[in-house]
Amino acid sequence: MNALGQFVYYRTYSRWLPNEGRRETWKETCRRAVEYNVQLGVRHTEKIGFPVDYEWHRNEAELLFDNMFNLRQFLSGRTLWVGGAENGVAEKYPLSNFNCSFVNIRSWSDLGDLFYLLMVGTGVGFKVTKAFAAGLEPIRTNTTLLHSEYEPVPESARYEHSVLRDMENGYAKIYVGDSKEGWVESLRIYLEILTESRYEHIHTVKISYNSVRPNGARLNTFGGTASGPEPLREMFEGIDNVLKNRIDPSLRDMVHVWDDYGHPTEYAYARPIHILDIANLIGNNVVVGGVRRTAEIALFDADDYECIFAKYGINGIWDAEKHAKVIAKTRALGLEKEAQFLESLPLNDPNARPLHHRRMSNNSIAFESKPSREMLNLIFEMMQGEGEPGFVNLEEARRRRPNAEGLNPCAEILLDSYGVCNLTTVNMMAFVEEDEPGYDELLEAQRLSARAGLRMTLAELELPHWNAVQQRDRLLGTSLTGVKDALAACGIKEWQEASLLEELGKAAREEADNYAKKLRVSSPLLVTTVKPEGTLSQVAGGVSSGLHWSHSPYYIRRIRINAADPLARAVIDLRWTVNPEVGTQGGTYEERMTNARTHVIDFPVASGATRTKEDVSAAEQLDTYFAFQRHYTEHNSSNTITVRPHEWSEVERIVYEKWNEFTAVSFLALDGGTYALAPYEAITKEKYEELAAALKPFDPAVLHRYETDGTSDLDGADSCEGGACPIR
Repeated sequence: MNALGQFVYYRTYSRWLPNEGRRETWKETCRRAVEYNVQLGVRHTEKIGFPVDYEWHRNEAELLFDNMFNLRQFLSGRTLWVGGAENGVAEKYPLSNFNCSFVNIRSWSDLGDLFYLLMVGTGVGFKVTKAFAAGLEPIRTNTTLLHSEYEPVPESARYEHSVLRDMENGYAKIYVGDSKEGWVESLRIYLEILTESRYEHIHTVKISYNSVRPNGARLNTFGGTASGPEPLREMFEGIDNVLKNRIDPSLRDMVHVWDDYGHPTEYAYARPIHILDIANLIGNNVVVGGVRRTAEIALFDADDYECIFAKYGINGIWDAEKHAKVIAKTRALGLEKEAQFLESLPLNDPNARPLHHRRMSNNSIAFESKPSREMLNLIFEMMQGEGEPGFVNLEEARRRRPNAEGLNPCAEILLDSYGVCNLTTVNMMAFVEEDEPGYDELLEAQRLSARAGLRMTLAELELPHWNAVQQRDRLLGTSLTGVKDALAACGIKEWQEASLLEELGKAAREEADNYAKKLRVSSPLLVTTVKPEGTLSQVAGGVSSGLHWSHSPYYIRRIRINAADPLARAVIDLRWTVNPEVGTQGGTYEERMTNARTHVIDFPVASGATRTKEDVSAAEQLDTYFAFQRHYTEHNSSNTITVRPHEWSEVERIVYEKWNEFTAVSFLALDGGTYALAPYEAITKEKYEELAAALKPFDPAVLHRYETDGTSDLDGADSCEGGACPIR
């Protein structure tokens, strides 16, 4: 590993070893995760009563370990973090291994599932359509919500699970348990009180948080530190405000249920925007102790303008011309009410719509049929100024998978409701040998990736209805990274690239089918994908992420970390280039470093790229996406298309004309300028060599000097491992 890889590894995957008083080494992480993965196959074979070929499994483990240790391929980042951990987290919470999940919100209990999945670190896609909302039980909007003063009890006296005490005179009290399950149970109980007839006598709900461990206390199972009860309290307050229409003044009230005498009752029907707000409030709560575990994508109807405009203007509206165009295009579609709403928003006021919880999800329109050119034009106009909403072509998703209901937050996995996927990766750049591709070794790694992924489907999930879908579908996500760097290094032409992708896709599919027969399980429904690969591409030394081009032949990659993390203090001792985050108060560098809550660390990277994202048009990026869709990917290829100002109309035309091949990508305006401490900054070869020569090797002993209890966190980790989606 180079310095970038070492730093990202220690920040993201290296677990604290209490008995050793230090963090793991890369060798120990690889061994732990590999043994967990291969043992899933051993235990499954034992369970079904077939003889186990222990020698084959030992060889399999050695091959996977060797490839991982030498950065040729990887298990999922989630499994690198939890697989085989000393506290049994992967056995207690098997869903914590899975990058991706999706749920249709058809019942209030589905929001409890969403909460649970976010709590264990899984990214969640959810769909909130008008039809789904109409099928939800009506919910009471007239209850009073109270909170007990927080007086934490000793650990021995804490409830582990939440408890409901139904008092007399219409009063009930929820005691929140001090566990992931306890937090989720408290939400489930609260929603049951508001929706089930057996609780109609309850008019006042009081919540006690005294069992919740205080802010800063150790989280023993997943690592990091606790947030205390305040985020949970804010979640319940937020939900209460949603139901009473206090959270967004632009929304009309919920429609109340009428009784047989023509009078409105205490029950009302929620709309998709209310479910979106509640799901976002849940996500906002699940940002615990710096271990950021909230990645959501919300899908909604193409005519649900409350959801389409849900995030419009929450960052302030800074471009009056673009805003005027959005209003005009909205009115041209006959949406007068929506146009008037947009006209009511003030310019240049970031506090005009203080709906910060809505930042928690990527919002995307789920098209069931091809949109009109006018509708697509409106969406692209909004994306230029706002970045969202995105959009998904469910028609194409269902051609690839007939029962596809949605996607995960980074949009690479096609999922049914209650579906999950665990992703594996092959680093193509590691198989370049003297400017020639090592085809045989690369194909063998791809087969191994498929076997490792299939073994992950053998884990029995803790939520039975999710486990049933997992056992039925056994989705794999065999991904590739370093693609463009490897192809450039080998001088591979476009037609050769297509042929290689087909070989890699075929190798994964055939191996998955053959291994499924050996394990006596159903063949995986879908096998191949391309994920963003942000973190693992950095562990591999900064190779080009997924199917994207590198930033530059030579560049600085900047990584952010909580200033209180012992790792941040260690790299300062090593005299690496460390800066306080932009905006930190102070007149001198020393003062700003003292005041900084976040440190920004510079890493010089030599990509070896002959063409970079600055050289590639948006049209060519889309061509690459469509090529992967045709030649390699069974799911979807996660891709961020960077668009120059003059390219938006062409991108819109390509998407419209190739709609039948398009599933989903992310569009991002390409910033041609530079700004302070940007994540990537192009530099010259000479500057790279100067910076690389000055960068001391990472010394774990320096980290050991500062770390005594393993309370580091993932604050700033822009990746699936931390629960965030790296593409938006």
